[in-house]
Amino acid sequence: MAKFKPFHEFQKPLIGFTPESFLDYVETVIPQDHLCRLVKEVVFSLDTVPIEAMYSFLGQRTYHPKLLLSVLFYGYAIGVRSSRKLAERCLSDHIFIYLMQCYTPDHRTISDFRKNNLKEIEKYFVDIVRIFSKLGYTSVGKIYLDGTKIKGNASAKRTKDRAGFEKWLSEIEEEIATVLKEAETIDKQEDDTCKVDPEQEALQKKLSDRTYLKKKIEEALEVMKEEGKEKINLTDRDANHMKSGGSKDIRPGYNCQAAVTESGIIVAGEAVTEANDRNQLKPMIEKTELNTQEKVKEVGADSGYGSYANYEYLEERGIEGYIPDDHFRQYKSGEYQKEENRYHYTNFTYDSASDSYVCPEGKRLVYWKTRTNKTDSRQWNHKVYRGRECVACQKRSLCTKAKVRELLIDIREPLLQKMREKLISDEGRRKYFMRQYIIEPVFGHLKFNVGYRNFLLRGLEKVCAEFKLMCIGWNLKKMLKLKIRPATV
Repeated sequence: MAKFKPFHEFQKPLIGFTPESFLDYVETVIPQDHLCRLVKEVVFSLDTVPIEAMYSFLGQRTYHPKLLLSVLFYGYAIGVRSSRKLAERCLSDHIFIYLMQCYTPDHRTISDFRKNNLKEIEKYFVDIVRIFSKLGYTSVGKIYLDGTKIKGNASAKRTKDRAGFEKWLSEIEEEIATVLKEAETIDKQEDDTCKVDPEQEALQKKLSDRTYLKKKIEEALEVMKEEGKEKINLTDRDANHMKSGGSKDIRPGYNCQAAVTESGIIVAGEAVTEANDRNQLKPMIEKTELNTQEKVKEVGADSGYGSYANYEYLEERGIEGYIPDDHFRQYKSGEYQKEENRYHYTNFTYDSASDSYVCPEGKRLVYWKTRTNKTDSRQWNHKVYRGRECVACQKRSLCTKAKVRELLIDIREPLLQKMREKLISDEGRRKYFMRQYIIEPVFGHLKFNVGYRNFLLRGLEKVCAEFKLMCIGWNLKKMLKLKIRPATV
């Protein structure tokens, strides 16, 4: 019996080899439960008429949008998203050849298709989410929210304030003046010798680069003036300075938000420029309901989303929330019960009959006035209580540095206490504990398994579309795991 398999003799007559015969061969090689088959089935179930309508009958025939979408979706699912790498895979990888049906698009074709169809890509994310919804896999009644920072396609060194850009602009103008002077000298030498100096071309390129950079800096200064921004990045103006991952370095990037169901399906995803998560609870819930066409009944999130405004929103909407505040850990561990925190406001007892508070020393703080203030990012609605017996109190120095102790109690304080009591209960602990097992693996997979630690595209609109492609890749793999087929919808 032979030890090795025989060489295929049919390798010689490759003259009759056609794309059709190769695709027939690949069809027999790819397993029936392979991800690429699901991607192809999903893409061909999507409506690509809006993209097809943008192409003209004039000129050379182009690649069908369904083929390019298949390559993009599968590439983002397995961690290949560079247009050059995707174009290379369409030549060398039989999976991509199968999806592209033996066509070999140029990297610029793939890049332009992605760039020119941002809105359509976001729509397809919603269409795929609704495939899950129709089959009952989303269970939107319960969702979990979280955000992660992903670095933008920009250097931190190019983020400057107005003074920094003005100094940089001055240096560029000096360089341009020097280059023009050198070019003038070389021109004079060429006229005298009647010979072309090779340095002239290099100077022209340097001058062109400096002139382009000068224009970009002037545009950035104009944007800062119009929008009132203190700092801006010259490469990606939308990228905001924020900490990326566990790094202490502050880099230009985006805060990527995701809403995930108990099944691990991303039903809403968005990239924002705010580093803080507090203002993202309401828009993410509304995007979830818009995408799934179902009402959110329960939401869990970490302390980054904890605020009086968010608790008030959940109460008004009748949504059950499991969201701790920034100080919940100290409250839960009994930190405020220690002697050194004896005079923390949580140790003051409220008397509803007289609308007053009693301090740990038994002295009363009565209602004084209500302070109301509202800005674009924050709202204060405080009831102020002042002590009347603080002057003669022997413990005053331990309680306050002022003459009398004042308590600023937000009028929504009962909502905070209600949330804390809910999280301390057995059911609340269990539900909040499940959050880390449902949504944390999503970002862990995107950032560490497939390597999405930075964006390739620039600008908020393009970054949002790229993040949706990342979410589509995750959902397609989840669809494969759950053995869902669009044909069954």
